[in-house]
Amino acid sequence: MAMFFLFLSIFLFVYIWRFIIRSRHISPSPSTPSTLTTAQPQVIKYDVFLSFRGEDTRFDFTSHLYAALKRKQILTFIDYQLVRGDEISASLLRTIEEAKLSVIVFSENYASSKWCLEELAKIFERRKNNGQIVIPVFYQVDPSHVRNQTGSFGDAFARLIRKKALTMDKEQSFRDALTDAATLSGWSLGNSELESEFIEKIVGDVSNKLQAMSSSHTTALFGIDVRVNKVESLLKMESPDVLIVGIWGIGGIGKTTIAEAVCNKLLGQEILNMGSLSFRDSFVRDRLRRKKVFILLDGVDDLMPLEEWKDLLDGRHSSFGSGSKVLITSRDKQVLKNVVDKTYEVEGLNYEESLQLFSSKALKNCNPTIDHRELIEKIVSHVQGNPLALIDLGSSLYGKSTEEWCSALNKLAQNPRIENA
Repeated sequence: MAMFFLFLSIFLFVYIWRFIIRSRHISPSPSTPSTLTTAQPQVIKYDVFLSFRGEDTRFDFTSHLYAALKRKQILTFIDYQLVRGDEISASLLRTIEEAKLSVIVFSENYASSKWCLEELAKIFERRKNNGQIVIPVFYQVDPSHVRNQTGSFGDAFARLIRKKALTMDKEQSFRDALTDAATLSGWSLGNSELESEFIEKIVGDVSNKLQAMSSSHTTALFGIDVRVNKVESLLKMESPDVLIVGIWGIGGIGKTTIAEAVCNKLLGQEILNMGSLSFRDSFVRDRLRRKKVFILLDGVDDLMPLEEWKDLLDGRHSSFGSGSKVLITSRDKQVLKNVVDKTYEVEGLNYEESLQLFSSKALKNCNPTIDHRELIEKIVSHVQGNPLALIDLGSSLYGKSTEEWCSALNKLAQNPRIENA
């Protein structure tokens, strides 16, 4: 059974995996060099690439911004090298290429660094070719000075041109990138604004944009939105009541997928990084009582794992803050009956959803032949809307001959009941 914890300050997510409490993503520290495996560097795909002028902001604003992103569990690349040359490395270019989003901290002397401008040009190449999201941050610099390369910002750029003797093409590519960056919607620190509040706004924007990207991928899970909405309606997120909702269904029907999609819609609040937790610990209990929490217990298929939670769940109104919610997934309806307020029974995909899911795995982007279309309809009818079975069977038939498809269909016909793990 799978259980994992993840805590948040407003919506405090707790994920449990086989009684081992651990963070959902286990990745090396962004500041730690990648380890080697079979002579190949470990590939880390970052959520955010952070571009900045080290001499201006490394030890204050940028370090605080990086720390705030890290507290949100947003995997952020930051270059801690104090001395950098003119040419950026292939590995750094690859990091920019693979990052989901880039944040550029424009400071007074940003344009005096050829390294920074090379990063900037690469970021906008990535944005042009692949649509990477870019968030400009104007730290003690006027956006119009960045856009037009004027003022003290323009003076810094002029010094670079004189010092490095840039080619006309290189100079123009840098100017274009600076102009493009300054025309984007970004963040500019006002004279009367607290830096801490400014950073929180930026982090919130980054988090929301990453969440929107995640949600767009979720739509590829056919029929997921309807099921997520049904669970959300049972949870009554706006209600001050402390509620426990169960998700019940057979193996492979999508219980965990639905639960994670519900959680992903609510992600973005600050995570309490508390390491391994024991709910018999009075300090942990005290923190829970002060928080509006959202707890996911995934794969609870017998009562034993709930023993540690018994007191908390029984005394939910005194255990958790007002408005807290608990979501439990299980194959055992009786387990849920003993603890939940309401249960959502996951139904299989309907016929059209099943056709789309199976075809996406079995044919990828290819159009089905007449023979394939007939076989698909028969296979889908036998599988009866089980997403995991559709995915596994479709993937196994991708690229196979018509004869192999027919053989798979014959096996299904002989054993029409889909056994689920």
